[in-house]
Amino acid sequence: MNKSEVLTALQSSRAAMLQALDGLSDSDRQQPGAVDQWSVKDVLAHLVRCEVELVTLLAQARQGKKPTYADFSPEKVDDVNAQWQRDDRDRPLEKILADFHGVRKQTIRQMESFSDDELTDPKLFQWLDNSPLWKWVEGDSFGHETEHAAQISAWRKANNL
Repeated sequence: MNKSEVLTALQSSRAAMLQALDGLSDSDRQQPGAVDQWSVKDVLAHLVRCEVELVTLLAQARQGKKPTYADFSPEKVDDVNAQWQRDDRDRPLEKILADFHGVRKQTIRQMESFSDDELTDPKLFQWLDNSPLWKWVEGDSFGHETEHAAQISAWRKANNL
């Protein structure tokens, strides 16, 4: 994907998530079970945390550094997700929503600083093991968000919300 396609995907995934959230009350957003045992609030906090890590990764990559986040194994990701969920449990929904909107602006700003070649060259960032940077961006932003938007939509349909 080139930069224009990534930016379009970021906009599309956000529109899909906002549609999945549209009309939910604050109470609905805090009800467990939207995605496994997580509430919509938990899912949004999770997306924020992942995208914050992505923004950091992009800034470090821009500086020619290997991001610390690049070494996460699947097991460590599960542990980190669980810790983040515990950390965010008592955060007010309004703050999570503000962060949800704010971090996307930061992601877009970071993405605009990369060229098409930097996003698509699988050999440019050695720590990506012959994968282009846009694939990492997809995993921690628009692809991730699209997955969770579909889960929330399915949960809403199953629960007549």
